[in-house]
Amino acid sequence: MSLRGLGELGLLERIRPYLGPGAGGDDAAVIHDGHRFLVASVDMFVEGVHFDFAWESPADVGWRALALALGDLAAKGARPEWALVSVAMPHGWEVDRLTGVYEGMHWLAAHFGMAIAGGDMSSTAGPAVLSLTVAGHVDHRPLARADIKPGWTVGVTGPLGAAAVALRERKAWRLLPLIEEGVRLNRLGLACGDISDGLVREMEKFSAMSEVGCILEAASVPRAQGAELEEALTSGEEAELVCIGPDEAIREAGLEVVGRTTEEAEVIVVGSELETTGYDHFA
Repeated sequence: MSLRGLGELGLLERIRPYLGPGAGGDDAAVIHDGHRFLVASVDMFVEGVHFDFAWESPADVGWRALALALGDLAAKGARPEWALVSVAMPHGWEVDRLTGVYEGMHWLAAHFGMAIAGGDMSSTAGPAVLSLTVAGHVDHRPLARADIKPGWTVGVTGPLGAAAVALRERKAWRLLPLIEEGVRLNRLGLACGDISDGLVREMEKFSAMSEVGCILEAASVPRAQGAELEEALTSGEEAELVCIGPDEAIREAGLEVVGRTTEEAEVIVVGSELETTGYDHFA
């Protein structure tokens, strides 16, 4: 049996027996350290899949890689404290390309007052790979995907599809993770996720972990300027968050309501026929 066709969730089920208790349900690990909860996440970025130096500068690549990694912390309401960065790069890289990537990460790290604390370097025949581990703390355990309940409301923090527009137009996009917004939303008791693989795919992950379904109203999904409806529903690498909670809490948070959760563990999109539900490396 090959990897292709199983999908990310299918592969997760295959490796779940080898993971620690509670691991695998969310994109970030939440670990109690005796005083607070450590939130840690790791992301990989592969040249030709996640970034392209043909139209992105090294600094843009570095900024975007760190920004997307920090999305998992934003979803858990954790302020970033440090990052570890590993790079596998071809010998043919110019030194300026490597330093440019780190420069972009440094600029964004400085914005949040976090440190790039270390990492590793290796050579490869290609393509290049960046691996970022990011961490921060929260004072309370954030809700996990598995914690959502039927009858709750689904909301998003803002317009979706900007990443798809940037990719289509081959324009670098320096997204800014919603760290402070994530802190506020988690304090309201909402379960949040970053939209790294698309809104519909993110809801499929919530459904797989909670056995709770969802109905999304396509017409209610806010769109970024220039984005098509399907892009708003399925485009990943967004700065915005999707949050799930009791209706009163979602409306108190001022979120754009886009759907509701259901008892049937199925994600249904009303008002749009989608060719795909989002990005999956192993679909």
